[in-house]
Amino acid sequence: MSEIIIRVGILHARNLASADKTGFSDPYIVMRVDHKKYKTKAVEQSLNPEWNATFDIKVTPKKTPTLLSFTVWDKDTFGRDFLGELTIPFKNIFDRNAQGLMDGVPRNYNDPLNYESYYTLSKRSEKNNVSGEVCLKFGIYEEHIGDVKRYSDAWDLLNIQ
Repeated sequence: MSEIIIRVGILHARNLASADKTGFSDPYIVMRVDHKKYKTKAVEQSLNPEWNATFDIKVTPKKTPTLLSFTVWDKDTFGRDFLGELTIPFKNIFDRNAQGLMDGVPRNYNDPLNYESYYTLSKRSEKNNVSGEVCLKFGIYEEHIGDVKRYSDAWDLLNIQ
Protein backbone atom coordinates (compact mmCIF):
# COMPACT_ATOMS: atom_id res chain seq x y z
CA MET A 1 0.00 0.00 0.00
CA SER A 2 2.06 2.95 -1.28
CA GLU A 3 -0.88 5.34 -1.15
CA ILE A 4 -3.54 5.55 1.50
CA ILE A 5 -6.63 7.69 1.72
CA ILE A 6 -7.26 9.38 5.04
CA ARG A 7 -10.89 10.30 5.56
CA VAL A 8 -11.50 13.29 7.81
CA GLY A 9 -14.97 13.65 9.27
CA ILE A 10 -16.04 17.09 10.44
CA LEU A 11 -19.12 15.93 12.25
CA HIS A 12 -20.52 18.62 14.54
CA ALA A 13 -19.71 21.23 17.17
CA ARG A 14 -21.18 22.15 20.51
CA ASN A 15 -21.37 25.30 22.60
CA LEU A 16 -19.97 27.66 19.98
CA ALA A 17 -19.83 31.38 20.70
CA SER A 18 -22.60 33.64 19.48
CA ALA A 19 -21.44 36.09 16.82
CA ASP A 20 -24.73 37.55 15.63
CA LYS A 21 -27.21 39.92 17.29
CA THR A 22 -29.74 37.08 17.23
CA GLY A 23 -27.70 35.21 19.85
CA PHE A 24 -26.66 32.59 17.31
CA SER A 25 -24.00 32.06 14.67
CA ASP A 26 -24.01 30.64 11.15
CA PRO A 27 -20.93 28.43 11.55
CA TYR A 28 -18.84 26.64 8.99
CA ILE A 29 -15.35 25.14 9.09
CA VAL A 30 -12.39 25.62 6.81
CA MET A 31 -9.87 22.77 7.03
CA ARG A 32 -6.39 23.35 5.65
CA VAL A 33 -4.07 20.51 4.76
CA ASP A 34 -0.79 21.98 3.59
CA HIS A 35 -1.84 24.14 0.62
CA LYS A 36 -5.29 22.62 0.09
CA LYS A 37 -8.46 24.01 1.57
CA TYR A 38 -11.70 22.14 2.35
CA LYS A 39 -14.90 23.80 3.54
CA THR A 40 -18.15 22.64 5.14
CA LYS A 41 -21.50 24.24 4.43
CA ALA A 42 -22.67 26.95 6.81
CA VAL A 43 -25.39 25.95 9.27
CA GLU A 44 -27.75 28.84 9.89
CA GLN A 45 -28.72 30.04 13.37
CA SER A 46 -26.89 27.42 15.43
CA LEU A 47 -24.41 27.16 18.28
CA ASN A 48 -24.45 23.36 17.98
CA PRO A 49 -24.17 22.76 14.22
CA GLU A 50 -24.30 19.37 12.50
CA TRP A 51 -22.14 19.17 9.37
CA ASN A 52 -21.50 15.44 8.92
CA ALA A 53 -19.01 16.33 6.19
CA THR A 54 -16.20 14.04 5.06
CA PHE A 55 -13.10 14.89 3.07
CA ASP A 56 -10.54 12.45 1.64
CA ILE A 57 -6.81 13.17 1.65
CA LYS A 58 -4.43 11.06 -0.46
CA VAL A 59 -1.18 10.38 1.37
CA THR A 60 2.02 8.92 -0.08
CA PRO A 61 5.57 8.71 1.28
CA LYS A 62 6.44 11.76 -0.85
CA LYS A 63 3.25 13.67 -0.09
CA THR A 64 2.50 13.51 3.61
CA PRO A 65 0.93 16.54 5.31
CA THR A 66 2.46 17.88 8.49
CA LEU A 67 -0.55 19.67 10.00
CA LEU A 68 -4.31 19.75 9.78
CA SER A 69 -5.80 23.08 10.78
CA PHE A 70 -9.47 23.76 11.39
CA THR A 71 -10.93 27.27 11.62
CA VAL A 72 -14.55 27.87 12.58
CA TRP A 73 -16.16 30.94 11.03
CA ASP A 74 -19.53 32.66 11.32
CA LYS A 75 -20.92 33.39 7.87
CA ASP A 76 -22.25 36.90 7.43
CA THR A 77 -23.74 38.70 4.46
CA PHE A 78 -20.61 40.83 4.25
CA GLY A 79 -17.60 38.96 5.58
CA ARG A 80 -17.20 36.53 8.42
CA ASP A 81 -16.43 36.38 12.15
CA PHE A 82 -13.78 34.17 13.75
CA LEU A 83 -15.25 31.55 16.13
CA GLY A 84 -12.16 29.49 16.97
CA GLU A 85 -9.44 27.25 15.63
CA LEU A 86 -7.46 24.11 16.31
CA THR A 87 -4.41 22.45 14.82
CA ILE A 88 -3.53 18.77 14.90
CA PRO A 89 -0.13 17.40 13.83
CA PHE A 90 -0.86 14.87 11.08
CA LYS A 91 1.19 12.18 12.82
CA ASN A 92 -1.20 12.45 15.80
CA ILE A 93 -4.55 12.10 14.05
CA PHE A 94 -5.09 8.59 15.41
CA ASP A 95 -4.13 9.41 19.01
CA ARG A 96 -7.73 9.82 20.17
CA ASN A 97 -9.70 7.46 17.95
CA ALA A 98 -10.17 4.54 20.34
CA GLN A 99 -12.65 5.93 22.89
CA GLY A 100 -10.15 6.96 25.50
CA LEU A 101 -7.67 4.16 24.86
CA MET A 102 -5.41 6.65 23.11
CA ASP A 103 -3.65 3.78 21.37
CA GLY A 104 -2.81 5.68 18.18
CA VAL A 105 -3.71 2.67 16.04
CA PRO A 106 -4.86 3.60 12.53
CA ARG A 107 -8.31 2.18 11.81
CA ASN A 108 -10.69 2.10 8.89
CA TYR A 109 -12.96 5.14 8.99
CA ASN A 110 -16.03 2.89 9.21
CA ASP A 111 -14.61 0.47 11.79
CA PRO A 112 -16.97 0.25 14.80
CA LEU A 113 -13.88 0.61 17.03
CA ASN A 114 -12.91 3.90 15.37
CA TYR A 115 -14.48 6.65 17.45
CA GLU A 116 -15.00 10.36 16.99
CA SER A 117 -13.37 12.81 19.42
CA TYR A 118 -14.03 16.34 20.65
CA TYR A 119 -11.35 19.01 20.26
CA THR A 120 -11.49 22.32 22.14
CA LEU A 121 -11.33 25.48 20.07
CA SER A 122 -8.62 28.07 20.75
CA LYS A 123 -8.43 31.84 20.41
CA ARG A 124 -6.11 33.75 18.09
CA SER A 125 -5.96 36.70 20.45
CA GLU A 126 -7.44 37.79 23.76
CA LYS A 127 -10.04 39.87 21.89
CA ASN A 128 -11.65 36.79 20.35
CA ASN A 129 -14.93 35.49 21.74
CA VAL A 130 -14.30 31.73 21.49
CA SER A 131 -15.98 28.77 23.13
CA GLY A 132 -16.94 25.24 22.25
CA GLU A 133 -15.63 22.05 20.78
CA VAL A 134 -15.55 20.43 17.36
CA CYS A 135 -16.19 16.72 16.90
CA LEU A 136 -13.82 15.10 14.39
CA LYS A 137 -13.15 11.59 13.18
CA PHE A 138 -10.12 10.28 11.28
CA GLY A 139 -9.65 6.96 9.54
CA ILE A 140 -8.11 5.15 6.64
CA TYR A 141 -10.71 4.89 3.92
CA GLU A 142 -11.38 1.66 2.06
CA GLU A 143 -14.73 0.19 1.13
CA HIS A 144 -14.10 -2.96 3.13
CA ILE A 145 -12.74 -2.94 6.65
CA GLY A 146 -9.31 -4.52 6.66
CA ASP A 147 -7.01 -5.83 9.34
CA VAL A 148 -5.80 -3.19 11.81
CA LYS A 149 -2.25 -4.56 11.50
CA ARG A 150 -2.33 -3.87 7.75
CA TYR A 151 -3.28 -0.25 8.40
CA SER A 152 -0.53 0.10 11.02
CA ASP A 153 2.00 -1.30 8.57
CA ALA A 154 0.86 1.12 5.85
CA TRP A 155 1.03 4.02 8.30
CA ASP A 156 4.57 2.98 9.32
CA LEU A 157 5.57 2.64 5.68
CA LEU A 158 4.65 6.25 5.07
CA ASN A 159 7.10 7.27 7.82
CA ILE A 160 4.38 9.36 9.41
CA GLN A 161 5.20 8.28 12.92
